[in-house]
Amino acid sequence: MAPDLPLPLTESGEDPETPAQAQQEETVSVSKWPRSRSPSASAKSAENKLRTVSDVINRLLWDPSFDHSDFIIGYEDRFEGRLEASLGSWKKDLTDEEFIPQHRILYIKRRDGEIVWDRRRRIDTIFHSGNSAFPELAFLA
Repeated sequence: MAPDLPLPLTESGEDPETPAQAQQEETVSVSKWPRSRSPSASAKSAENKLRTVSDVINRLLWDPSFDHSDFIIGYEDRFEGRLEASLGSWKKDLTDEEFIPQHRILYIKRRDGEIVWDRRRRIDTIFHSGNSAFPELAFLA
């Protein structure tokens, strides 16, 4: 077995690192980097999050300040394309024969034609989420 010879000093006069020390320093340097985005970036994206259609439907059904008979749901039917149904006739029960999954809902509008929730354009005037939370994005509606 060869005797352990001392390693030459580096240019700065320090002992060179052993492989174990180098690996330990790499691990430490990796953990110094933040793993998540800055708080301002995550808060901004949370502000722009669109409320779910189930939240909007429940609010329209249960909030006394809204008359659910004034609202129409636009949805995508698998066979007939885009259709509309009144909110009062909407079937939420999975066992109902006329049940339509909520992921097929495209928009909710008032009887007068005003869109109050739209998935594609990210409009929500009920909770003021999505693009409705920022007045400067009104041109997207």
